[in-house]
Amino acid sequence: MDPYRSNKLNQSILEVLSRMLQVSVKDPRVGFVTINAVEVNRDHSVAQIYWSVLGDDEDRKSSFAGLKKARGYMMSNLTRTLGLRQAPDLRFIYDDTVAKGLELDNVLDQLAQEGEFKSETDRKREMTLEDLQPPLELIQGFRRAEKIWVVPHHNPDPDAMGSALALSAALTEMGRDVRVVSYENPPVGFNDMPGFDMVVTNEQAEQIYRDEEPDTLILVDCHNISRCGLLEETLDRFQTRCCVDHHLVSGRKAPESGWIEAKSCSTCTLVYQVIENLAQGNPEFDDESFTMTVDMATNIYAGLINDTGGFRFSNTMPLTFELARRLSLMGVDTAAVSRQTMHRYRPQGVALLQRVLETFEYHQNGRVLILRATKAMLEETGGSMPDTESFVNIATAVDGVVFIAFMKELDHEVWRVSLRVRGEGDVQILAAKHGGGGHKQAAGCTIEGAGDEVAANLAMDLGALLGR
Repeated sequence: MDPYRSNKLNQSILEVLSRMLQVSVKDPRVGFVTINAVEVNRDHSVAQIYWSVLGDDEDRKSSFAGLKKARGYMMSNLTRTLGLRQAPDLRFIYDDTVAKGLELDNVLDQLAQEGEFKSETDRKREMTLEDLQPPLELIQGFRRAEKIWVVPHHNPDPDAMGSALALSAALTEMGRDVRVVSYENPPVGFNDMPGFDMVVTNEQAEQIYRDEEPDTLILVDCHNISRCGLLEETLDRFQTRCCVDHHLVSGRKAPESGWIEAKSCSTCTLVYQVIENLAQGNPEFDDESFTMTVDMATNIYAGLINDTGGFRFSNTMPLTFELARRLSLMGVDTAAVSRQTMHRYRPQGVALLQRVLETFEYHQNGRVLILRATKAMLEETGGSMPDTESFVNIATAVDGVVFIAFMKELDHEVWRVSLRVRGEGDVQILAAKHGGGGHKQAAGCTIEGAGDEVAANLAMDLGALLGR
């Protein structure tokens, strides 16, 4: 069999039959039939005619009957038109690929309407606060608790502390016995946050735990007690633990159960939704409804404005502004919160900043920046690690810099590394490599080693990320 001759015959039969259906076959039942393909056998005695028709099963049955009736006429016309000694026996086979294609198109259209093909950026842009709903198990766990500790991560930022203070106030409003447990040497500005005067520190924690025997631990802006520094040993005694966090989970230890939502711009955003849910009350737990107070809203706004860098960072979304609007309508003095919690330094912190600026090391033609804060600097200036909280933002403002690593010496050859990216990039990859976590543009981890060696390795790893 000559494949070329067979293919040419297939195409010729398709063209002739299609023209016959349009012009010479008068049966209305085949008026909407389409010949999709023709396939002759090896000796050209049989031709399989693949056809389709728009419509339902009744239309298909009717068209098939019309084709069978016109079969003899078609075969005789094929003989004359194509100059064949004998026309092949025409066998009509319904071709459902068109129908399946239409079905697939409908499915794809439906998925597109549901947003399945939207980019992650578009999805975030269209998210609303109502899309962030706390798990029912988490809310019921809060309602079952009686004596609660709310704890942020070590060296808390305003998002962590704002979340802790706001959630604590809401749980207290529900009649629960609540304590916020944090750490010594808080950043400047925390004293102005509503309720901070009631916070107890890690030095008091062990004795308070023995005296009060709390039953539930809630971690905020933190998903594992390993991020709680000197509190870890005491917190490990809790049998009931949960968390509310917006950081990606990575590292060697599994997260606590609860609500981890990396799409959220801040943990305070999630805490706002938790409080809104708790405020509705629940007769099953004898919980009456309550109204979110201005103090709760103020602490939430402190976390929102700081974790978005004053609405400058890429995690800022339309829902960020919607939450800011709601909090402002409740009476939050937004300007005062910004003054109290952003770009505010103690004199010792300014002295420490001067020393840190002297450590700036540029790599990869100025696209990678490494900076350090050592224990010796703290001793010389009287500063503290909380004073360094916003130093990394200064590094991100340096023109031409893409990746930043801020090394903070926690102990001899133990460094807490804050990673940032300006523009496109993913520092969470590097943080996960060292058992840390975070987001694509802001992450952290702990690395052991001599300072110069750690800095050199970070510069090399961040340089490699430039090519991704």
